[in-house]
This record gives sequence, structure tokens and C-alpha cells, in this order.
Amino acid sequence: MSSRKVLEKHGFYYPEHGIDKNGVSGGHGQLGGALREGDLEGAQALLDKWLAHARKKGLKLVLSSESFFNQAQALHTLLHEHAQLAPENVRVVAFVRAPIDYLMGNHNQGIKRHGETWRLSNHLAPVMRNGKPSLAGVPLIQWADAFGDVNCRFLTYRKPEADQPQIEAVFLEALGLQGPEIARLLPERKITNRSYVRSALELKRVLNTVLGKLPPEIGREVDWALQGYSDLHPEEGSLGSQDIPETLYQEINAMFLAAMEPVMQRFETLERDVLFPPQARRSAHSAEERNPYRPLAYLEAQCPQELEAIKQEAVTQYRNGRQGYAFLKLLDLLGLDFEEPAAQTGLSARARGIIGSSKMKEADRLRELGAYFEQQGLLDDALLLLEKALETRPGGGSIKKLRRRIADKQSVLEQVNASGSAPEDNAFQ
Repeated sequence: MSSRKVLEKHGFYYPEHGIDKNGVSGGHGQLGGALREGDLEGAQALLDKWLAHARKKGLKLVLSSESFFNQAQALHTLLHEHAQLAPENVRVVAFVRAPIDYLMGNHNQGIKRHGETWRLSNHLAPVMRNGKPSLAGVPLIQWADAFGDVNCRFLTYRKPEADQPQIEAVFLEALGLQGPEIARLLPERKITNRSYVRSALELKRVLNTVLGKLPPEIGREVDWALQGYSDLHPEEGSLGSQDIPETLYQEINAMFLAAMEPVMQRFETLERDVLFPPQARRSAHSAEERNPYRPLAYLEAQCPQELEAIKQEAVTQYRNGRQGYAFLKLLDLLGLDFEEPAAQTGLSARARGIIGSSKMKEADRLRELGAYFEQQGLLDDALLLLEKALETRPGGGSIKKLRRRIADKQSVLEQVNASGSAPEDNAFQ
């Protein structure tokens, strides 16, 4: 929040924290980071400094960060055992996001800020297989159990819209401020950290294939530029829940609904219809809206040196034998020459050697054949071979990993087919 001095006039101390050029911040993430790393002394030093300042001025300390979400017990220890704060002197305010939006946000942020190259299908399929609904429910229960229901207020997060109050206003109201006071404290209504538009997200996804080998400041400049492009072209639209096949959307929603049911019954402030809305209608997207050359041209104008470094790194990686669809797509976008890989019609030399060696076991041979069948798109046959391999080597880690990957791929294809979408219709851009 930018109104720190005004907040002090109302009795609150909100310690300063960093913010990037796009107005994005992790809040007081240094405290959550110290707890996550087990640096209790560092966390205690930060809290002691902030509490000392607040007490000196007779203010209430206010802290905020997403990094606190899974730290209920650690913060309970820090606040109650170390700082000796009484239960009634601690209030917890949390905004709960719709699970599908949370998953989509993870997908987008993974590409934007964390160097991921996954497609939406690769991100969502393991959700159903691995099942992590606890992300939506268990931590909230942990907060309530640690600090008491009466001291916790869990609120439904609503997307920024003209007819909805700003999230800052809802937060200030939860702190106890009144309407006129809140109005004077509110910043200009604007969206920060907007999702990339479709074309920028696809461009960043393929750029990530080489950005990981470059200095982090290059990635930051690229991110800021693509964020700027997205803010200038909101009409292009962003990847959203409407891009998930209908059957898969319903299954994921049902899984999270079951996990959230105890929390929603315990805290009536959570709005079921907002947390579990019907799927957004899918609309047709023009080729222009998905065209990565548009944000690439913007990037050339805004970050010429960074783009040149990316090109040089891409050439180096290609000369060192780098392949893969996303990487070759990047070379094509950048106008770099490369030889298209020939279709693999037989076993690789490595697989042939393993299968033909008298020193190898049956599980090794079946694993290599399973990998080959996967390459050919024969997923049912690949899984059959891997099941047989596990019968002879039940603890085979590489066999299990390969089987999970193929099963995830098969699950996505089944969901796409059930939704009536052909793979090439870009449902998983």
C-alpha cells in the first residue's frame, strides 16, 4: 500500500517493502521467506524491529504477504511464544481465491516470473492425478485452529471490476476503518500484475527455453516489457478457465469443492458462488490475438540488447545439440536458421543398445520400448509395456516416472476428446 503515512494517522504501522516497476510486490515476503528457510533468528529480528517501531508510536502492526499462507504454525510460534502477544491482540485476514483461478494464476505466473515452459495441458493434468485440494482448505483450517475462529476473517477474493469494491477497501474495512476513512486511503483504481495476453504468454513460454541460462536481469527486463505490452493490449484477452476442456473443468472444480466444503461451512463469509462459478463461455480468438510476432516486435523496440543476448544464447544451445518443439519454435520466431528434425522411424542407438545387450534385464528392455511407443503416440501400448516392466521391477523409479508422464498425457487427450476439441484447435495454448 502507498498510503503508509495516512495509515499511521489512523493507528496502523505498515512496514515498507519492495515493489517493482510494474507495481508488483510480494509484501513482507522477507518474513515469510525467513520462516520457510528455517531462519527463526532472522524472522524474530524482523518482527522485533517492526513491533518496537509500532509500540514506540502507539500503533498496531499490520503485515501482509502471500508467503504467510502455509506458515500458520510458524507465525503462531513467532507471535505468541516469541513476542508474547495475547490471542486477542492478533487478527488474521485472508482472501480466498477461486481454485480454478488459482490454478490458472499459477500457470500464468510460472511462465511470467518463474521460467516455466509448460503448456496448460501439462500444468492441469497432474492436478487430477496427484490431487492437491488441500491447497484450498487445510491451511485455512490450520490458521483457524492456531489463532481461533473469532480472530480469523476469511474473505472471498473477487476479480477487479468496476462494480466491485477495491480489495484495499475490503481489507481496510476488515481492519476496522469506516467508509469515509477508507475512501481517503484508497489508491487509484488500477490493475497491477495483469495476466499476460495470449500472444505475450506464448512468446514468454518459448523465450523461457533459453532465459534460464542468461543473467536474471535479462529475464526481468523481458518480463517488464511483455507486461507493458499486455497492459497496452487488453483487447487481446488472456488465457482463462474457458480454455479448459469442459469435462476437466468440472472434475477439478468438484475435487476442490469437496476439499473446501468444511471451510465454507465453518466460515460463512466465504461465498460459494464466487469460489465455484460456472465455467466462462469459450469465445473464438482470432489468429492476430494469438500472434507472438506482435509482442516480439514490441520487445525488439523496448529491449534490443536483451533480445540480442537471447538470440546468441539460442544459437549456442542449438549448436550444442538442443532440440525440442518449444526451443525450435523460438528459433523460428527469432528468424534463426535451423534444420528441421527428421521424423524418428526406428529405435535410437541408445535404445537399440539396451534392448540388444545381454547384460540388461527385461525391465530395462520393456522401459525402452515403452518410451519408443510413447514417441510414436501409442500411449495405451506404452502403458502396457511399462506395467509389465513394473511387474519385474516394482521399485523402478525411472519406469514409474515415465508411466506417470504418459498417463498424464493420456488423461489430457481423453479430456480434450470428451470436450469435442481437436488438439490443434489451440485449447491448450
